[in-house]
Amino acid sequence: MFKKLLFLCALFLAVEILFADSVHTTIEINGVTVNGGLVYVSVYSNENDYKNGTAFEQFILQPNNAALTYSLDLPNGDYVVSVFQDKNGNEKLNSGLFGIPSEPVGITNYSLRGAPGGFNKLKVPVNNSSAKLVVNMGRVKALGII
Repeated sequence: MFKKLLFLCALFLAVEILFADSVHTTIEINGVTVNGGLVYVSVYSNENDYKNGTAFEQFILQPNNAALTYSLDLPNGDYVVSVFQDKNGNEKLNSGLFGIPSEPVGITNYSLRGAPGGFNKLKVPVNNSSAKLVVNMGRVKALGII
């Protein structure tokens, strides 16, 4: 019995240590077309995973409001949030000429003009007891002329 209790205490301590640096984070997505297709969200925690499209966290939101929020706990670090609204329901981001997305998109720290850049340009630090990551969605303006 004592070994089981000791094991449970050690397990509880390990879980506490693992999640001690977690930050309650709210992701706010603006510019959503209400009832215009599901909103796909990917959260990236490092440059390599961002380049490879391997998300730290992924989820899908119902477009029931022009501004959506989602809360989760993230470890301290830098993050990029990438979002698209699947207007045609095929579960992927469609693109047109020159690879420019033909569906609404948004990425943290991206103005929707030209190419978004890499992880280091788009990242947002998460290192307080709570954080808010804001993503503004819209159509990409190629070279700022559209």
